[in-house]
Amino acid sequence: MRIGAHVSSAGGPHLAFERAAAIGAEVVQLFVSAPQQWKLPALTPDQIARFNRIREASGMPAFFHGVYLMNFGSQDPAVLEKSQASLRAYHRLAGEMGVVGTIFHIGSHLGAGFDGAMVERIADMLGAILAEQPGNPALLILENNAGQGNCIGGRFAELGAIVRAMGSPPNVGICFDTCHAYAMGYDIATPAGLEATLEELDRELGLQRLVAVHANDTKQPIGTFRDRHENIGEGHLGLSGFRTLMTHPAFADVPFILEVPGFEGQGPDEENIRRLKQLRDELGLPAPETPLLEAIRQAAHG
Repeated sequence: MRIGAHVSSAGGPHLAFERAAAIGAEVVQLFVSAPQQWKLPALTPDQIARFNRIREASGMPAFFHGVYLMNFGSQDPAVLEKSQASLRAYHRLAGEMGVVGTIFHIGSHLGAGFDGAMVERIADMLGAILAEQPGNPALLILENNAGQGNCIGGRFAELGAIVRAMGSPPNVGICFDTCHAYAMGYDIATPAGLEATLEELDRELGLQRLVAVHANDTKQPIGTFRDRHENIGEGHLGLSGFRTLMTHPAFADVPFILEVPGFEGQGPDEENIRRLKQLRDELGLPAPETPLLEAIRQAAHG
């Protein structure tokens, strides 16, 4: 079980590996463009080659996170076009850069309702991206949300409907966000509640699609539909909740990626990673070799 974090890619995506290794991460997530802008990622062949060289030297799997502006549930054709263009660009780069895939939110139907026509439209847009890049090994990775407002994907049945409408392609994965699931009302902090949650996920999507966990504690009680991440052990899930999660066999080979505020308010940090690693050690779970900063730095200047 790998434990890692979302880190900054400021200055170039290749720098994410050094930042991740500096806090003890074993897997990394990053943006390759500004998350609050529509501007498409633009990387040179040299930047892509450098990223790949450092990724291979680090031994760290990498994930992209799509920009926050994407909304495949919008009624605005311009927003739909920009959303598809952004995800298309991320997916292409993920394939070129050896990244597992792009994690993204479907978006909100904005009151229009999540009906059959909406499902088909979303499925067609996502399916088109895959069809345009048939040799791309990277995944499109749908993330569950907290059920806030009119957001799509709080319930696994909604994500399942989209995947089935796409024809259940193998290169669609699922990212399970712990804070979002708890906010949605899934009692993942108890063994019985977690088992029921994963049974639903398996029924609607298949556990084989589970490729990442966003490991976030939550500031809010269960079922509040509020997306408020908290540091590990400081929220309503608590260390006991993460112990329950980490012992379930469904997560044995799934990386845990932190998106927490950090104890200094600067995002995922060494202490949050240490807490999950300590739980992993206490539970006797296997751990990968820790990436060596020196190897990453040598590759960066190679």
